Amino acid sequence: MVTLKDIAAKANVAVSTVSYALNNDPRIPEETRYHVLQAAQELGYSGKSGRKHNHSYLRQAVLCINSISGLIYPEIISAIKSVLNVSNCELLIYVGTNITNVKWMDGLFLLNSGVSTAAVEEIASRRIPVVVMDREMTFDGVVNVKLDNFNGCYSVTDALVRHGARTFAFVGGPKTSFESKERYDGFCKALEDNNLQRKNTIVLQSDFTFDGGVNVSRFLLERPSLPDAIVCANDETAMGIHSELVARNLQEQVLLAGFDGLNPMNHFRYITAKAERKHWGAIAAYSMLQLFDHVATESNIKIPVDVIEYY
Repeated sequence: MVTLKDIAAKANVAVSTVSYALNNDPRIPEETRYHVLQAAQELGYSGKSGRKHNHSYLRQAVLCINSISGLIYPEIISAIKSVLNVSNCELLIYVGTNITNVKWMDGLFLLNSGVSTAAVEEIASRRIPVVVMDREMTFDGVVNVKLDNFNGCYSVTDALVRHGARTFAFVGGPKTSFESKERYDGFCKALEDNNLQRKNTIVLQSDFTFDGGVNVSRFLLERPSLPDAIVCANDETAMGIHSELVARNLQEQVLLAGFDGLNPMNHFRYITAKAERKHWGAIAAYSMLQLFDHVATESNIKIPVDVIEYY
């Protein structure tokens, strides 16, 4: 049986080039594609070639996320799919961090802080367009479409100060999270601008999950006193903290804030930074289409967020 490796050896090209050529990838020069097809024909290769849809090339973009349960994902996925589908592209979802093991993709959307910068650089080096949604990178072929994390968390913290908070705890995500760091920086700047001392602030890390918030709250509740306000780097963590405060009937003693725009269903005082996730996903998708077409586009796009207060 003739393999792609056999064809690559005969054509004196990489195996990936053979795969792209057999699938009519427009990135492969016509001369190279003809050379590969000729080698395949001479070897008697009978595999299917050409990923087609309506007689044109069907691109596949991958969205890499760290969980399918995250509350922010459904609207983002829906928006990306809507834009891609009308441009003869389909979206595949990959949950995990080993993104370099994905065998086939024409483009990558990255929303997973667990994926290393080196992995993204490797993918970009293959001339695969990348839209990064959770950090900032400067590689060729990479566009950054991220939330305005700094100003969002600054505004949330400033609102808490206006509501009377003077002592704080900040609960961030994993130390590897670029988003968490930006949000922490915004939090610190708001304290500074309001002439509040940061030295008494409790700073903790979690994993952006409800259960992570529960664990953090248990530590905070063992302290002699609670801070006036707890600022979380995302809403799910804040909801976990709230559940423990309610269990001990302490929810009225602490102001709680998060990030992502979740509307708490049980109606308590809550402040959050909200971005239009469908807008975020659509901008990311259109940026990918520009990269596919080799059109010059803005390499750093910041999605605005608004402060929402619930009572």
